[in-house]
Amino acid sequence: MECKYRVILSIDGGGIRGVVPLKILTYIQDQVAKMDDKVDISSWVDVFSASSTGSIISGALMLRNENGRGKFSPSEMLKLYQKRGRQIFSKNIGLDPSHSKYPLSFVLDHFFGGINIEHLHKRFLFVSYDLNSDSQYLFTDTADRFRSLPLSKIMIACSAFPGIYPPLSLGNLLLADGIVAAKNPSELAYNYAKMFYPNDPIILLSIGTGQSEFNEMDIIDKEMEVVHRNLKSISKEDSNLLYYRFQPTLIDPPSSESDTTTENINSLLRDTEAYIDQNQGEFKRLFSLMKIKVEQMV
Repeated sequence: MECKYRVILSIDGGGIRGVVPLKILTYIQDQVAKMDDKVDISSWVDVFSASSTGSIISGALMLRNENGRGKFSPSEMLKLYQKRGRQIFSKNIGLDPSHSKYPLSFVLDHFFGGINIEHLHKRFLFVSYDLNSDSQYLFTDTADRFRSLPLSKIMIACSAFPGIYPPLSLGNLLLADGIVAAKNPSELAYNYAKMFYPNDPIILLSIGTGQSEFNEMDIIDKEMEVVHRNLKSISKEDSNLLYYRFQPTLIDPPSSESDTTTENINSLLRDTEAYIDQNQGEFKRLFSLMKIKVEQMV
């Protein structure tokens, strides 16, 4: 039997800096649409993986409408982040008296509350952090425990940053932002995908939320880099792993991942556009593989 190319999309955590992977994904999707305008991100990705803000992005991108098309495009999610970012990520907003709930919950419930996990038809792995056991907790499509849980609750469980929003209580779990457990979930996603596609070539598309070359890395960023080095090493030994890591350098990085000012968002987008322009060779290599993937889908 002919092996099929499988695509893993893994998106890092990083609050409002989620506009960085959304800008990159908008560019990638635009190029894929030139190959076949009927193929969108909800169809060419086989496994979605994410932590923190990436869980909100990935959860939205894997949804399809009644016509089988992606319900949300990367460009639409980018507009949502630009318009509602302050509600979702700002430290300065607490309980919303008009809705008796935190704005994060209100926004996510509004857009995704009617969709349960059992309605999803994609492989996925989202990272949260259980404060009770002091360990990572993984939401996956194969776990039966929360099959009837709304997608919005998983998004909240994976992105509720301590000090900004309260953790989500689910049974004996007290779940908070997955960035504490794994800012870069790429290796977790790769190991998960290998369970289902042990012999197929895998295109692992790992997208970061930007990094300053001047700031000293904290323990979370250091762990993120360890994951990157591990996957680079695996890809050199295993020809079936085609690994791409897109991580823009931020010229003027925000002081906080909850800086939702227009100035900061525009700065993040400018740095991402510059990164795309400067890395055309790498993107072209990816697109040559994506062409094979799209042809296999026809």
